[in-house]
Amino acid sequence: MALKGEDVTAQANSDAPANDPSSSNVIYTPPESVASMASSLSDGTASSDPSSATGTANHTSMITATHSPIPVQPPSSANISIREYIYFLPYPLPPGTPIPYSTGLPTKNPLNLPTHQFEPTSTLVLTSPNKTFVDIRLYKPFDVGAAAHPLPNQAEPQRLEWAFSGTSSSRPTTITLPQHGKSAKKLKEERWANVSHATWTHWLDSRYAVGTLVFPVDEGDLYPIAPGLTLEVGSAYHPALGAVKTHEEMWRDVDAVATNKTGSMMCVVLRVQADAAGVRGVVVRVGQYCQGIVMMGESTTVERWEWVKGEDGWKRTARVGGLFLPCGVTFRAEVLVVGGVVKYHDYEWVVEEVWEWE
Repeated sequence: MALKGEDVTAQANSDAPANDPSSSNVIYTPPESVASMASSLSDGTASSDPSSATGTANHTSMITATHSPIPVQPPSSANISIREYIYFLPYPLPPGTPIPYSTGLPTKNPLNLPTHQFEPTSTLVLTSPNKTFVDIRLYKPFDVGAAAHPLPNQAEPQRLEWAFSGTSSSRPTTITLPQHGKSAKKLKEERWANVSHATWTHWLDSRYAVGTLVFPVDEGDLYPIAPGLTLEVGSAYHPALGAVKTHEEMWRDVDAVATNKTGSMMCVVLRVQADAAGVRGVVVRVGQYCQGIVMMGESTTVERWEWVKGEDGWKRTARVGGLFLPCGVTFRAEVLVVGGVVKYHDYEWVVEEVWEWE
């Protein structure tokens, strides 16, 4: 992606992957502060104040506009999370039900439920340091013979189980365990430490049209099972089951991988909001993964990309829907600046976050 003349506008399609033909009309425009700095450099009047620059020859811990929010966590707190399984239990739970439940299977199964956990989807969640996330859940192939193409990449809207985006938050919590007939010693042994209560506030949801003001509460308790493994326990209405169920979801953290020659990891967040046209969308890239969701009314499009070393870099691994998503723009994160605008026809995607860490 090269800068274009004195207006410092970059055309993203110059570096877009060949298998992303919809990107041919993408224009990236940095914020005015960057354009002004480029103009100063060209006429030799650039300020010598280092605080006026957005980057240096050395790697910095983050790249962001000076007015952007300071994250609660450092840039490296950007998260990649893959769901290992989901397990359903009755709602409400019968008195005395041990929680977590699924981790005791198959030997401990007092409710006589299915003895094994399962995962019907490919679910990936990408979360930025400022806690903006994109969660995309795609059904695995219904036909066993389709294993060679595990995810939809040409429409197949029926394969989209759920996709949503918003912001997450968490706080420490204390879990009250069933105490029926247990000694103080037994209760102490079963006490869970470092449990947190998390809330995911939806801004965009494939199950609700753009403009929906109130979404169902999405929250759960997070139990640390092992390093990199977290069990989420919550309850919700599950359309596939037609009922409210208690659920346990096992999440596995994945380390971010550098995709550039400098060895640094990158995180980027893009957002479009054109409520008058019924359009909203979010793209999040963390390390080697990028995925996005955009909706027009009730129509949903999602994409997922992955960078694989030795396999020609970025590849689109999933796509459902027919709208444009600027995922390819994030592959040159070094060019992006917070406040910049990625324009595609009538819609403008704003660069909300750009982070770099080693």
